[in-house]
Amino acid sequence: MLNYTRCGKGETIVLLHGFLGGTAYWVPLATGLKHAHDVIAVDLPGFAGSTKVPAPETLGGYASVVVELMDDLGVKSCSLLGFSMGGMIAQQAALDYPSRIEKLVLYGSAAIGDLPHRFESWEASIARIEREGVEPTADRTVATWFVEGAKHPFYSVCREACRGAYGPSCITVMRAMQKWNSVARLKDIRIPTLVIVGDKDRSTKVSDSIVLWEGIPGAQLCVLPGCAHGAHMEKPGLFNRVLAEFLSE
Repeated sequence: MLNYTRCGKGETIVLLHGFLGGTAYWVPLATGLKHAHDVIAVDLPGFAGSTKVPAPETLGGYASVVVELMDDLGVKSCSLLGFSMGGMIAQQAALDYPSRIEKLVLYGSAAIGDLPHRFESWEASIARIEREGVEPTADRTVATWFVEGAKHPFYSVCREACRGAYGPSCITVMRAMQKWNSVARLKDIRIPTLVIVGDKDRSTKVSDSIVLWEGIPGAQLCVLPGCAHGAHMEKPGLFNRVLAEFLSE
């Protein structure tokens, strides 16, 4: 079973982290949501507290294990927020299990898993993990999530949340993302959707989010100023306000 944290009371929202992530970097967001929502943050297979859970070879497999966790927890439906890689998994879940998703939030994500605008290619990251290991790779990667890099006050919190990822699983999911593309199926997502991105994101550009916004019928778009990939930590008050307004509609 996947490791997870749960807090709050109300309508359920499930949080899916990005590559190298974990539940702990959702603390600022969960703190803002728990007064009105049942917040479930998940450690995906191969990451943080779920390092011993085998990594699926497709993003559809990741979506399936998330829905299995919902079944285990008795959650019939929920809002689903996916960050970066988690946003790709969230899209796949919305396509494969539409009756289980009430609202969809795609944050710092894209419809093309190979992420052509990422600060380095997945092949470069795979080579770095094979050469240097996961932890040095995470040091460098997490720094790109903040405009101020490792100097940002929340860098250390975010970096600790990413500790312990399993190298082979990291490579498996990077390969899965390289093969994944939802562009042709975005029109099939008929769930109320909010797309959020920072204007200085170095993993996904605003143009990647515009593809999602234009492709998903009725989607809303929010570009947060002065934010990189980790906008929910760089400007938590603004991020939480935008999200809470969408969830309450």
